[in-house]
Amino acid sequence: MIDLYPRDSWNFVFGQASLTDGVGIFSFARYGSDFYSSHYEGKVKKLQKKSSSDYSVFDNYYIPEVTSVLLLRSCKTLTHEIGHIFGLRHCQWLACLMQGSNHLEEADRRPLNLCPICLRKLQSAVGFSIQERYKALVRWIDDESTDTPGVTPKHSREDNVNLPKPVEAFKEWKEWITKCLAILQK
Repeated sequence: MIDLYPRDSWNFVFGQASLTDGVGIFSFARYGSDFYSSHYEGKVKKLQKKSSSDYSVFDNYYIPEVTSVLLLRSCKTLTHEIGHIFGLRHCQWLACLMQGSNHLEEADRRPLNLCPICLRKLQSAVGFSIQERYKALVRWIDDESTDTPGVTPKHSREDNVNLPKPVEAFKEWKEWITKCLAILQK
């Protein structure tokens, strides 16, 4: 939940990953509904230069309310950056999860699914059944068990409680995946 700035000359990034080193980082700070308000609790009060091995900046960090929209945005960023880790570059041809984004509206327009070209590249790199992948994604959305860890209203990392998974924002995407499954099963 901390904003990322890879270089002083850069604007923020939602995430960044290496195509060759198998590492990535992503921030969900800008995905909370209150990020752009003057009352945002996650603002860094004072710029601190820390060593790369000092993780104290994460102590008592701010955790916003986990909403369906925050979860959808987070899944897009996470899977986009993992796509880079598996060797996918930014897609410039079709509506695709692997398109880059420089602001929240652009990130929101990006679909959660890969275009056919990037899907095939990922399948080639990792090796999986597209049909089984789509079934697993639908199961994840449909699984409304309370096994999804959440946080208490006090925003404490130590006091995990079970909260329902907010998936309302995934409805349109689930319909898309279901249609794709129907075609694959023919």
